[in-house]
Amino acid sequence: MLAKYEPVCYELLRPAQVKALREQCPIVYVPAGSLEWHGWHNPLGTDSLKAHAICCEAALRHGGVVLPPFYQGYVGVDNWGPPGWRGYTLSFNELSMLEDAMRGIMKALVYSEWRVVACVTGHDSPDQVQAMQNAIDAETAGTQLTGFAMMEGDLNDESTGIGYTMDHAAAWETSCMMYAYPEKVDLDTLRGIKLSDDECTDIGGPEGIGGANPLKYASAELGRKIIEEMGNRIGLKARALLVSQEGQH
Repeated sequence: MLAKYEPVCYELLRPAQVKALREQCPIVYVPAGSLEWHGWHNPLGTDSLKAHAICCEAALRHGGVVLPPFYQGYVGVDNWGPPGWRGYTLSFNELSMLEDAMRGIMKALVYSEWRVVACVTGHDSPDQVQAMQNAIDAETAGTQLTGFAMMEGDLNDESTGIGYTMDHAAAWETSCMMYAYPEKVDLDTLRGIKLSDDECTDIGGPEGIGGANPLKYASAELGRKIIEEMGNRIGLKARALLVSQEGQH
């Protein structure tokens, strides 16, 4: 993790520091993802780690704090991986499990007097987003807390100039990791297995990588742009919701 993110990481702060940040801006970010195969070159926790970096960028720019990454996302009944690598994906197999866990987090945030919660998943799964939104709606109804759930790339469009969309262990995800966790990415492993030279790779292929070829298109600079652009836009969305909430009280 980049050192610049430490001042907004809930788990690294003392109580008085959290109190001061909450008084300044009562927004809390919940980064989520999965423990899932992300190629030989990326960590299994890539989804949650990059979502955490994006949320930290949002909090630095627009206020609030960021909870630790939530790794147990929804992957389905098969803890998948390419041939010979099944079983390293360790996430919830039922959506109800994810929703129940998120409801517990939301209930705690209600008790802690936060006003806006932004749940951001780096796992490209509409079902996961819906489960998180269900938890927000169920536990915040009639309270001071409101919020939204989304994927980290939902606000990406042509105006960002990023040129890529969310993928699986390809240019988008690998670039984010190269920027935020450079010591955790090993592209030499892909060179060693002679990754396909195609412009785009298929997640169903032997590498389990889906999207623009990371050996050709991934870079720390692209990762910086993704994380900063998405963090800024998500932070603006959270801040606008807070202003709307304050206008109602």
